[in-house]
Amino acid sequence: MRIILRSLLILVAAALASGCATSRGILDVSQTAVDNPDTGVAVAILRVSDKRSFELEPRQADIPSLKNGEILNEAITSRAIARKRNGFGKAMGDILLPEGQTVSELVKSTVADAFRNRGYRVIDRDDPEFGNAVPVEVDINEFWAWMQPGFWQLTLHHRASITLSGPLDTLTGSDDVRSEVTEGFQTASGGNWMKTIDAGVAQLRGNIASAITAE
Repeated sequence: MRIILRSLLILVAAALASGCATSRGILDVSQTAVDNPDTGVAVAILRVSDKRSFELEPRQADIPSLKNGEILNEAITSRAIARKRNGFGKAMGDILLPEGQTVSELVKSTVADAFRNRGYRVIDRDDPEFGNAVPVEVDINEFWAWMQPGFWQLTLHHRASITLSGPLDTLTGSDDVRSEVTEGFQTASGGNWMKTIDAGVAQLRGNIASAITAE
């Protein structure tokens, strides 16, 4: 009887953990832009490159992958932010940003807000000061969320790693900035994925701000 009860509990936990795990999910990771300060050194984010590596059947959940094997389709990989799993850890559906949004744009906005929070003015290409602004380039090495199943609760993770480069005194040629967030939940609902990824982006923004110094 105890064996049967334990088996039923495991099945229920697996079902709760997986939710709609087989389908592709869309999450709109919203951001509230920080206004430019009135004064301060002008910087221009010239380039943001998504250098993440996707694998067809990765051995670890923290390695980016896609349900339908679309790892060479840049239109999909540029939007991919997570991979869902069922209660037993089997890879299932993936999670993308909405059409028209990309991880590069999300990271660019995060970097821009971090600079503004530290007193820099972030200049766009159509601004007359663009040519005189300090150039900054960004490489995205990691930006991914994944699920780790558990008996009583599951864990959602988000990890990011970027490299900032530019001729700023606060950047020694280039600086690597990382963030990692772990959250425990009863289910892998869309809202819980959003909480985890939002927390990861917020931590990344704060870590970028800590890596630079107000001028």
